[in-house]
Amino acid sequence: MSNGLQNWEFRTLTNHPNSTLEINKWYNTSPVSRSHQVHVDLLYNDLIPDPFINDYETNLKWISELNWQYRCIFDSSSSDINETMVLIFEGIDTFATIQLNNETILTTDNAFHKYNVPVNIQDHNELIITYESSFKKGKILEKKYGKNPVWNGDSSRVYVRKPQYQYGWDWGPILNTFGFESVKLISSVNYIDDFFVGYKLNDELDTVELSLELSFLSTPTCLDVKIEIKDNVGDYVGVVESQNVEKYTQLGYTLSNVKLWYPIHQGNQSLYTFDVIINGVLKQTKRVGFRKVELIQSDDELGRSFYFRINNKPIHILGTNWIPAHSFTSKLTPNDYSQWMELVANGGYNLIRIWGGGQYENSRLYELCDELGIMIWQDFMFACGVYPDIIIDSVKKEVHDQLMRLRQYCSIIIYAGNNEDYQIAEAEKLDTNNVTQFPAKIIYEDVIPSYVTKLCNQTPYHFGSPYSDNTHKSSDPNIGDLHQWNVWHGDHEAYQNWPQLTGRFVSEFGMLSLPSMRTLNTYIDESQLYPNSTMLDFHTRAAGREYLDTYVWDNFPKPQILTIESWIYLTQLMQSDALSFAYRYWRRNWLDYKTGGIIVWQLNDCWPSISWSTVDFLKIPKLSYYGIKREISEISIGCYRSKVDMKSEHIQNTFSNGYELDIWGFGNDKNLTLEIEFYNELGDIYFANKIDGLNFTTNQVNTIIENHHHYHQLYDKTIVYIKLFKNNQIIARSSDWPQPLKHLPWKKHSAVISIEHLGNGEFEITTSKPIKGFELYFQECNYLFNDNGKDIFPKDPQIIKVINFNQSDLSKLKYHHLGTIL
Repeated sequence: MSNGLQNWEFRTLTNHPNSTLEINKWYNTSPVSRSHQVHVDLLYNDLIPDPFINDYETNLKWISELNWQYRCIFDSSSSDINETMVLIFEGIDTFATIQLNNETILTTDNAFHKYNVPVNIQDHNELIITYESSFKKGKILEKKYGKNPVWNGDSSRVYVRKPQYQYGWDWGPILNTFGFESVKLISSVNYIDDFFVGYKLNDELDTVELSLELSFLSTPTCLDVKIEIKDNVGDYVGVVESQNVEKYTQLGYTLSNVKLWYPIHQGNQSLYTFDVIINGVLKQTKRVGFRKVELIQSDDELGRSFYFRINNKPIHILGTNWIPAHSFTSKLTPNDYSQWMELVANGGYNLIRIWGGGQYENSRLYELCDELGIMIWQDFMFACGVYPDIIIDSVKKEVHDQLMRLRQYCSIIIYAGNNEDYQIAEAEKLDTNNVTQFPAKIIYEDVIPSYVTKLCNQTPYHFGSPYSDNTHKSSDPNIGDLHQWNVWHGDHEAYQNWPQLTGRFVSEFGMLSLPSMRTLNTYIDESQLYPNSTMLDFHTRAAGREYLDTYVWDNFPKPQILTIESWIYLTQLMQSDALSFAYRYWRRNWLDYKTGGIIVWQLNDCWPSISWSTVDFLKIPKLSYYGIKREISEISIGCYRSKVDMKSEHIQNTFSNGYELDIWGFGNDKNLTLEIEFYNELGDIYFANKIDGLNFTTNQVNTIIENHHHYHQLYDKTIVYIKLFKNNQIIARSSDWPQPLKHLPWKKHSAVISIEHLGNGEFEITTSKPIKGFELYFQECNYLFNDNGKDIFPKDPQIIKVINFNQSDLSKLKYHHLGTIL
């Protein structure tokens, strides 16, 4: 028997002035999910308003201060009563006492633990989970052991092993909840608690020695175990059988002519299927990809490299940071995860970094990454804090339980100990090599790596993110990975200065923008839909939120009338330019492995927010999503101008004459042609050049023109446009505009734009003058596009495809570009 318990009820045991609940009254829970969280069930019963709307969140903090109970009443069959039954608890969040039929069977203190509890059940059973307020419990522990430094959230959170973002972050609300991921009642007879396919690849990477490990909850009574192996297309390639099965059983097998798993755009995502059959009945299935992962950190003239090799092939990481996609993750469905990972893949990314202040993710996300070839940087769940040593024993079980669950996923290419914990310790002037000052050093440098070595030693481990080594600060750009926040935070650098702000591996950088109009309309009252309103400000949790205005007006001229629609557009265009430029320049640094990876902060939101996300809470891409997609396309070109007399600094400057131009590209093709066009500030072409016979090599920076090439025709306000041709067809485009854009005479531009519907959702756009940031949209509609927010130039029609377009919406077509906003 295997049963995810359903039909739960919940109640509060204490009162609060803001609560409308009846004390001790049992309320029904949402029947849709087997995962439950108090806020979600309160919403289901209309007992609280939606905390995402306006500022309703502020009136719901009482929920985290109360104690709660969940109850499940269930009957059992006579066969269950006679068998040894086990309750399996996952994601108990967090401090709970669990009773079955008035007998305490478990107490919990860590939301990341898994518990297997043998139980005696009766005909009629009552299971009750009693939760103590995590917030109050954390404050008690903090008072007892001392207050530690944190960035974001209440400082007591470092004593509580639960998703840290529930305490509030600089992009998310304070919604500290209670609940569980799953509670299952199973028979322990022949129940497989864990099945792991261990393997070792030979040097040629074509043969694997398999170690098939079976762990049963109790000594098995089965007579026959068979493991059938099928390749990626379903053909049988092997079978392993045994009649000598114990509680822990290890079986060996050699698999030849192996098809390797590769990241997206680098090869096939070959996954082998392993079916475990006991006494003729299929009991468990695993899909496994075989790959070799190396993190290369070699000393060089700059410092020390930091890049990955997969199956002996260097891979440039072009990724995005992932946070929990909802403040209440029990509301997420498998389809939600599918849509999110499709956005990742379609956006051109090859990696997500699962950030350390959220949660070890839902298994469906990891499965999708295996299938799609999306690599994963997996943080352990510690973020922006100095964590105490009293949690170490609990963390040991946490690390063990999570690695046992995650170790099979081939998409995970690195584990990292934490997010910014070394950085905050350094900011507090603590010695990170001193256990007394930095007690979590034991967790990051001893506990976690020992379990990684024991359970999944084929995946690299990194002490933290960012982290250099024990003699260099985590902010060192020449060693380890780097969180580059001197744009927005830090020195508030202009984003045109990204070339100076590079590192060996940039694992965080970002820029703020507003979400879509649809998202704002859904969650904010119409009366508050204007720039910098009280409610917009409330949904902006970033420190220094006033810098959004600064970055926009430092780069764009102010329109006479600033509507909410134009404010959305301007912030999104600014974000798109900022992030696209970073990817463009840092991708060029793949040459000689100067920059081994780029991971933008962040892909998604956990609530409707003005944040660093490139796709908003309702899964609507911002302009930056499309801008980055163009920069990290498999076939792409890029250019960058530098002032002649400041070549060593590589600083863009609009107030000087005489520039050098660098042009480079990515792809794998021969006999290509590059065309270069220069336009003056009024949008008139005055220079053109052509370079024939170009050959591109895959996975390399293909330099076309280096910075020794001085164009006398290139001026301060020249707009540069480049096009790459194959057989007279354009296969890539890029442009370089004078910076900042506000100095161009936009009011003198008079572009004539034509839009033709070609059918099948395809729209062709032509223009008589260069236009910046052309966005196609449909009023009151929610469409995805293959591209948007493009720069379009004369005599080069471009097509934007609307996904799943409905012809009846044609009359709702709208567009704007920077020139129409001003």
